[in-house]
Amino acid sequence: MNPQDIKMETINLTEIFQPQLLADAEAARVSAEQALHNLKAETTAERAMMVEQYNKLRAEIPALKQKLGPLQECIRVKARIDLDTASDKEELAKAEALVVKMDAEFNELSGKFRPQEERTKELIAEAMIALTQASDAENKVRARIGKAIIAHNAYQANPAIGVGPFPKFKTLKEAVRHFCKIGFSLAGDGSARRAFVGDLVSPGVQNGNIEGMMPVSLSWLGHLEPFKALPCHPYRAHIFEDKLACETLFSSQFGRITEHKYRLNTDRKIVCYIEHSGEILASHTARRVTMPGNLGVEDFSGLFGSWEDTLAPFMKELTSAGTLDLQTKRDLSMLEELICEAWNTAAAAVSSKQVFLGGQGRLNESKINALVGAYWKAFIQSPWEPSIEGSYALLKHRCARGEIPNVYSYDVQGHFGFRVRTPDHDWIIGEIYCPAGHYAPTEDPDPAKLINLESTDDDWLAELGPVRFRIKKTTSRT
Repeated sequence: MNPQDIKMETINLTEIFQPQLLADAEAARVSAEQALHNLKAETTAERAMMVEQYNKLRAEIPALKQKLGPLQECIRVKARIDLDTASDKEELAKAEALVVKMDAEFNELSGKFRPQEERTKELIAEAMIALTQASDAENKVRARIGKAIIAHNAYQANPAIGVGPFPKFKTLKEAVRHFCKIGFSLAGDGSARRAFVGDLVSPGVQNGNIEGMMPVSLSWLGHLEPFKALPCHPYRAHIFEDKLACETLFSSQFGRITEHKYRLNTDRKIVCYIEHSGEILASHTARRVTMPGNLGVEDFSGLFGSWEDTLAPFMKELTSAGTLDLQTKRDLSMLEELICEAWNTAAAAVSSKQVFLGGQGRLNESKINALVGAYWKAFIQSPWEPSIEGSYALLKHRCARGEIPNVYSYDVQGHFGFRVRTPDHDWIIGEIYCPAGHYAPTEDPDPAKLINLESTDDDWLAELGPVRFRIKKTTSRT
């Protein structure tokens, strides 16, 4: 999906920092205050009950113990005169059991005072922390909403200051896709060599190939119609926004990324809202906002999260994984997904159906002459023009007077080379390309129809129907 395919929605600060946020923060602080109040009341009541029971036991136990002596004496007296002591013994046993129970309760209660006091302190401390946090959050929300309103109103009054509407995206992935164009550099065989994700990172890639890439040996054809639309190294060996691009255009968009910095530092002013996380993300330059009056330039880090810090883990994950396989079936990180999706779209957009077939092999002079000799003859016999000079003029002059070129074949079918010796014992070097379907024409080509094309810095170029000629401007000693 291209960035323009995403419906661009915007949002402003007052839509994000609404009064309800402050109401919620106030409610949270009131709740924390009530929780602290309730806790203090509960622990105070618990302590009072413990003290009351402690004092009660401390008073009742001695009184009960005093009753044991008379009961014991009564039992001894009755026993001496043979009176029934069963009921007295039962009463004594009950009294002794009650004393044991009350002693145990008293001792247990005595040991609870310090732990209860310590636990109360801990609970109150925790409640105080919660209240402090709720109060700080409320103050922060209040300040953020106030700041947001001022910045929004400032923009409304003067768009040169404050904070105006900014893009809204459902996910961080959509935001990166929008702000960071993705491009690719290609090797001579059409294989993807490196991906460029905006000004973030440029990982190596593999297992991606552009169909119809012109062979490196025929790259000079890239200057000519109908080859100008074909992927060609080095003239069109880059892809930007699903189109072939030259080195100059590509470099102007992506520059030259020579190292992968996990802490990105971009000079672009990027501000966006991510619905999934509920965050406003801004680049470091965008977090410095010009405000009205005497406020000057303010740091909006309290309202805006860091675009750079948010992307840093994804960049590190991508670079640590090494070369990215564009056809992998494994689970991908966010940046890997973006790169693979961009590649699939780009490959479909720029691949060509024109096929350059290899396997021509080595051919001798007679075979080459049978295939393209008629074109060569017409090329040499074509009319002279003021633009014909240098090595091109010397080639026509010598071959028109009987010089026979030394010819050879390249691997690509229809691609041939030639060398012609100069009087100075240099070599005039050139090439011919004839599409396979146009070998050995049944009628001799008309020399007058040869067109001398606009030359390059290095070559003279000409065409005769479907056949193209290249003559190197600089002769060679070797």
